[in-house]
Amino acid sequence: MDGMYEKMKLLAKWRLHRFYSKHSGIAAYLPPTTMLNVKTLTRYLNDYGTVYVKASTQHQGRGVVKVWQADEGYRFVRVRGKINKAATVQELVQRIKSGNPKQTFIVQRAIDLAKVKGKVFDIRVMMMRDGERKWQYGGMVAKVAGQGSVVSNVQQGRGYVMSVDQALRQSLNYDEEQIERVKKELISLSRTIMKHSKSYPFFSFQCGIDLAVDTNGKVWIIEVNLHNPAHSLFKKLKNKTFYRRIGRLYWAYRKKHKKII
Repeated sequence: MDGMYEKMKLLAKWRLHRFYSKHSGIAAYLPPTTMLNVKTLTRYLNDYGTVYVKASTQHQGRGVVKVWQADEGYRFVRVRGKINKAATVQELVQRIKSGNPKQTFIVQRAIDLAKVKGKVFDIRVMMMRDGERKWQYGGMVAKVAGQGSVVSNVQQGRGYVMSVDQALRQSLNYDEEQIERVKKELISLSRTIMKHSKSYPFFSFQCGIDLAVDTNGKVWIIEVNLHNPAHSLFKKLKNKTFYRRIGRLYWAYRKKHKKII
């Protein structure tokens, strides 16, 4: 149990955010983020109007709450539930923490993400260590949020996947040159993230980096998943090239190294 607790602390969203924000080339892609309390939530709502509140030690879309200002008070939605009302920020914080008082939360500016048929999407980039423990690009896939969902996690939000080319073409009307430019930026950023991650006190041999593109074409970092990201998203694509490449890299590592985290 102590080992699991330490692992959860290392993978906490706030700790990871602070680590990556120390790298100037990565920090430029991070949305404004801070720890949740009444003061910070009030400031972020005043500054941005809409924010996301995320449970710091939960992943895969769990514990995500969308919060925004309304004409009277505030509104919030958990993952893909109904819209709830709160009269004050104090009430908001209390209700978000209800049932999980020991959990810590972060509050993050909501980005105006590009949409496919009215639904936001983000992009999972898989980075894998090969048999020589060198980080290699495995593939990328667009995750489109399900109806009424505030998260793009396919299982939690009941969404679907598509190729990044399709997503950028349908959402931003990008041509082939623009699509290639964005994909190169996504891969370059992912390589920078993994290079910087070498100094983080958690060993990982595979990483799922969730990135996104806003309505102006700017790339953002949503989350870095250092712990056993699923490969199944790539199996859902009609073209299985990325899925096979990820599998080859996975087994190339497994054949030479016993340490699996």
